[in-house]
Amino acid sequence: MKVRSIILQMFCGCLLVSQGVVSASAQNHIVVRAQMDSAAIMMGDQTTVRLEVSQDKGKFVRLPIIQDTLVAGVEVLKISKPDTLDLKNNRIQINNEVLITSFDSGLYYLPPFKYVIDNDTFETQSLSLKVVPVPVDTTHAEFDIKGVDAPPFVLWDYVPAWVVYLLIALVVIAAGIYAYWRWGRKVKTGDAVDETQIIPPYERAMQALHELKDSKLWQQGQEKAYYTTLTEILRVYIDQRFHINAMEMTSTQIVETLRRNEETKAVNQQLRDILEMADFVKFAKMRPLPDDNVQVMRYAENFVEETKPEEKTPEVADATPESAPEPESQDEASGNPKK
Repeated sequence: MKVRSIILQMFCGCLLVSQGVVSASAQNHIVVRAQMDSAAIMMGDQTTVRLEVSQDKGKFVRLPIIQDTLVAGVEVLKISKPDTLDLKNNRIQINNEVLITSFDSGLYYLPPFKYVIDNDTFETQSLSLKVVPVPVDTTHAEFDIKGVDAPPFVLWDYVPAWVVYLLIALVVIAAGIYAYWRWGRKVKTGDAVDETQIIPPYERAMQALHELKDSKLWQQGQEKAYYTTLTEILRVYIDQRFHINAMEMTSTQIVETLRRNEETKAVNQQLRDILEMADFVKFAKMRPLPDDNVQVMRYAENFVEETKPEEKTPEVADATPESAPEPESQDEASGNPKK
């Protein structure tokens, strides 16, 4: 009897399968299928459910709607994008994958996945998933999954807050001292410049020419340094005396600018000779004669002397007293009244 019952159950199963195949073929050869890579996993492991639908081309297909969980205890981790394969003979196959996992042991029955094709609904077969608990070795003592790590050493964790405030205060004080030092230095420099401005350009130029003459540079074979210093003295003097930017002008520009000045007409040619000789020595490396070196110094002193500003003298008031009126007669002069 038991054998006959088993045979009867197998016959009914085959009959149901044949009915399913006939039903699928009756629906325009539409076949839906669900397969699972592994029907048994350990807790926390993952497995993939592969969904397939085969149909004729040109039919509208609505894929199964999958939530975050298939059933209570089975979570969905990832759903892949549909992939369409061409099966030839005007048929296609749409594949889809669902990655699932479970953290509770037990046997789970996954419901069929429903496809809507045109106006008909098709379901895959149901699946079962066995989740096996992780074996625990009770013969050994419990231990941590990972050892305890010492935290990294951070200096600021051991520094009190008042020390930080003290350092900030010291930095601010140092910055203030530095700013005061820079500001005081600039003020002192400005005062020194103002004091030098008190000396007239004529006196500074003559003093610099005398110092250059006493240095005897050209006598020591340093003609270039001699002429460079000489022209620099004259340029500074011209800049301060006539208020033109002689330091940034060429020799020709200086001569042409002063040619129109009435105060320099008499010595303009001497200035030209000085600047031309200096350019030859500095740029053409010419070695002038000793007489030329003496002459350019004489020309420079003469130029400064001739262009020295005239000193304004205050007008002298006429100190001659007005003449007293002459007495009319000798008697009045002697003090006796006229009778």
